[in-house]
Amino acid sequence: MKPPLRCLIVDDEPRARAFLRKRLLLHPEIVIAGEAGDVAEAHRLCVALRPEVIFLDIRMPEADGFELIPLLQPVPQIVFVTAYADRAYDAFQVSALDYLLKPYSAERMAQTVDKLLSRVAGVGIISAVPTPVVLAPDASIVVRTDTLLLRLNLADIVLIEAEEPYTRLTVTSGKTYLLSHTMKAWEMLLPSAVFYRLDRFHIINLNKVVGFDPQSRDLAEINLAGVARPIQVGRTAASRLRQQLRPEIVR
Repeated sequence: MKPPLRCLIVDDEPRARAFLRKRLLLHPEIVIAGEAGDVAEAHRLCVALRPEVIFLDIRMPEADGFELIPLLQPVPQIVFVTAYADRAYDAFQVSALDYLLKPYSAERMAQTVDKLLSRVAGVGIISAVPTPVVLAPDASIVVRTDTLLLRLNLADIVLIEAEEPYTRLTVTSGKTYLLSHTMKAWEMLLPSAVFYRLDRFHIINLNKVVGFDPQSRDLAEINLAGVARPIQVGRTAASRLRQQLRPEIVR
């Protein structure tokens, strides 16, 4: 018989930790190795205890739960436990096992434990993280590169370009990041009132368009704040984009 999985509970609210303990007592496959009330304490316990799974709150004093993950090597299985649904996409980005919304039932916890045991056993499972909803224009997201975990404000995203099978994202500072997201995923996630799918290869932030310059009947150049080179588009795309821009931008 396999030994139980050691877990760490991380939540700044004692009542929330007690509620989670009660739910986990029904599952002898998991043993609680420790508890922490903030990210700094959680980091210390992770180094000392090496838990296989962390039940992690998000909004806590000093630092939120996402800031713990880059400190860990290797990263245990992560189950976010939160009262807020708006960080589900971020959880998806860091490959979290599950995303529990407080208050969660015993049945919902049982589903999480089943997924955890399946993943540890190497059985293929479907991620329990909800399909991300369209974000608000003033939202922020967490994205993962090969080496970094970044938080980006949507308002700072200028341009997204297809580089199959990846996409390259440019922000207002001019920095670019190669990400594993598809263009379709970006299109479904970003608010269409601000982010416009120009063609197969480009999504632009309409608020960052500083120039629209027709070069000929069949070609136009779009200038974006923070992007040194213009984006060239054909007649159909240019015609559709013209309708989305402020009159003072269009020559």
